Amino acid sequence: MGNRRLGRKRLFSVNKLGKSATVAAGPGIKDAIVSSTVRREGHKVVTEIVVDLGTSKATVASLADDGDTLGVLDAGAAYLTQITTAVNGFITYAEMQCVEVPVGGAIDIDLTAVDEATFAVTAGGAIADAAGGTNPLTLIDAGAVWTEGEVDHYAVAHGTAHDIDTADQYLYLTAGAATAGNYTAGKFVITLEGYIAPDDI
Repeated sequence: MGNRRLGRKRLFSVNKLGKSATVAAGPGIKDAIVSSTVRREGHKVVTEIVVDLGTSKATVASLADDGDTLGVLDAGAAYLTQITTAVNGFITYAEMQCVEVPVGGAIDIDLTAVDEATFAVTAGGAIADAAGGTNPLTLIDAGAVWTEGEVDHYAVAHGTAHDIDTADQYLYLTAGAATAGNYTAGKFVITLEGYIAPDDI
């Protein structure tokens, strides 16, 4: 059979979509994930997670304590994904953009990385506080309510010799302020940039 060529339009479409993330979201937030993809730009790896808190597939909630995980009540762990060096690279930059303002639950929403894959939204709140997990790192600290189009980011400081150091950690959306409620709206695009070591030559 002859060579099969991809047209420029098709190639652009494939590159834009990327490949589905290796580690799927936890059951407590999976219904709110629009897409979770990884794509290569040379040795740079871009991980993109799109979240719709007002999804019609489930009811995403925030509890009444600062630092609580966001997710579906009693549905299980609510991590967005796990970051691994082999797939996502050495992470040097994290960004979170609000493309639809959250309504119904906490509007001050942070992005937190911890070692555990167990944090969930439970009626008793026993394992809800992802910000209190092992080696917690707040990648995005909104500090206030989000507005449409607003973007916040976290990057390795200039002159340091290390990446953000989120290897093998799990990402969660957490409440930056104590507000209990069920979301009816709220969309975010989360972007991580990392670098993969090249093969031996």
